[in-house]
Amino acid sequence: MLKAVTFDFWWTLVRETPEGSGYSRAERIRRIGAILIEEQIAVDLDAIGRAYETEGQQLEALWTTLRDIDARAQVELLLDNLKIGDRIRRSDPLMQRLIEAYTLPILAFLPKPIEKAADVLAALKARGLKLAVICNTGRTPGSVLRTILERLDMGKYFSAQIFSDEIGLRKPHPDIFNRALSALGVGPEEALHVGDTPSSDISGALALGMRAVYLRHERGTDSFINGAETIQSLSDLLPLIDNKLTGTLAE
Repeated sequence: MLKAVTFDFWWTLVRETPEGSGYSRAERIRRIGAILIEEQIAVDLDAIGRAYETEGQQLEALWTTLRDIDARAQVELLLDNLKIGDRIRRSDPLMQRLIEAYTLPILAFLPKPIEKAADVLAALKARGLKLAVICNTGRTPGSVLRTILERLDMGKYFSAQIFSDEIGLRKPHPDIFNRALSALGVGPEEALHVGDTPSSDISGALALGMRAVYLRHERGTDSFINGAETIQSLSDLLPLIDNKLTGTLAE
C-alpha cells in the first residue's frame, strides 16, 4: 500500500536559473569581501574567488564519500583557504555575518518551480499521501531551502524536509532516506521516491526497498533505469500513480 511520496529538491521540484546561479556566486564573494574590509582584513576579491573555487573542489571530494558539512563548516573551509580561519573563528558574531553572506544571496533571485510542481503536490496530498523532501544540498543550506519552498508556496505540502547538510549524509546513503521515512511514519515498501539523478535518487531508493520514479527531463541522460518507472515531466507522476499503482494507495 502506497502511503508516502518523497521528492528530490533540485531539478525535481525546483530549478536554479542561470541568472540566479551567477548572481549567487558573485554576491557571495562580494559580501564576504565587504565584511572582511570592514574588519580591516586585507583580502582582495580575486583571492576570495580562488579560495571559493578551491573550496568547491574540496566539497565535491567530500560529497563523493556521501558525507556533508553545514554552512558554518563550509565558510570555515573557505576562510582556511584564505589563511585567515583561526583569526575569524574567535568571533561568533563575525562568523554569523559571513555565514549569512555565504548562504542568503540566492534569495535575491529565487529558483523557479518545475512546471506543475505545486499542482502535483496538491493533488498527491488530496489523495491522502504523505510527502517529504530529501535533498543533497550544495552551498545553500537546508534552512534557506525551506525558505525558498515557503516563498514558492510549496512548503505547506511537506510533512518532512530532510537536508544533507543538517544530518551530515548524502543520497544514496540509506540513512538520509530512513530519516524521511521515519518522520513520515512509513516503511520503505510503503513509499515512492521521485528524483532526476539515477546514481543518488533512484539507486538509493531502490536499494532501501522503496519504489522509485526517474524524472528524465532535459537534463536526463538515461532513458531507462532498471527497477524504476520513468517519466518525462512531473505532471506524468499523477497518471502513473493512478494507473500503474492502482490499489496501492492509502485508503
